[in-house]
Amino acid sequence: MSAAVDARLAELVWYGTAELRRRAHVAVGQTRCPTRGVPYSDGGGDNVHQLCRDAGCLGIMHDVYVRAIQRLRARREGNSPTLERMGYARTIVSSQVSELERDGRVGRGLPAKPTRNDGIAARINAALDGVAVEEQERLWLRTLFRMMRGYVCRDDRHSAVWPVDVWAGEKSRVDGGLRVIGAVSTRAELAADIRLILSTAEQVAGRRWVDNSILHPLLTFVGPLTEDHKRELAAPAPDPADVVAVAELRTRFRSLMREGASAQEALDRSVSEILGRRPACNVREVLDDLLLPDRESAGPDPDQDQPMP
Repeated sequence: MSAAVDARLAELVWYGTAELRRRAHVAVGQTRCPTRGVPYSDGGGDNVHQLCRDAGCLGIMHDVYVRAIQRLRARREGNSPTLERMGYARTIVSSQVSELERDGRVGRGLPAKPTRNDGIAARINAALDGVAVEEQERLWLRTLFRMMRGYVCRDDRHSAVWPVDVWAGEKSRVDGGLRVIGAVSTRAELAADIRLILSTAEQVAGRRWVDNSILHPLLTFVGPLTEDHKRELAAPAPDPADVVAVAELRTRFRSLMREGASAQEALDRSVSEILGRRPACNVREVLDDLLLPDRESAGPDPDQDQPMP
């Protein structure tokens, strides 16, 4: 880069490319970027660690800086961009980071914008609307279809397995249903949703489209995962607040059953009291989760509508 570097723009670019630069380091076996200060913040690049040059981290900054400064200059009459509108400059940097990511996907043989909803994706969404009965179900299937297409094209993906535990939380946010993250029944439910989307997409667009757009990228474009990175890249733990709420809900459910309430009534009341809303599912869909982890100690089959001792 030229010595005449705008230090403020360099700072925006450095922090705006943090995720892309982290991926570059991970790809060569490094856990993080070792450069502490912002390169060129003092008019020179002497504070850049050699590992950043070798891993391509600094190259990413250079690329986005050049893209951003060209866009800024193109919107001015003179040749020298100004950063008086820092919010606008941040928007330009963000857009150029997205462009660089898209270029990288295209270079790997992936679609530039995998989550757009026009063309074939629009036809598949319309078909999904046809198989879903409730509005929330239609919204969820569209959301899951978009997340599936985005997931298979992620640059930092280190697994060829669908992240059903993460998506279960997303589904609960969409439909308000009660799901225990990691439970066998929850994972089976999400797996069934994924199969429905794949089969619908195959009916609409054909097997080749499903293979080329979803299944082949899922199994092929996976980065190596070393022992040093397993803990860093593992799925995030459940929100502690969610864990506490589910524990309280289970406790209240069992208490109502012992008082003589039916299973459905106990579910309705416990969800209303703990979560502040009506449950969006039948008790049979979540009964095993409500009685975990000590189902035997919970008493006789709740479907008998008998009081629990």
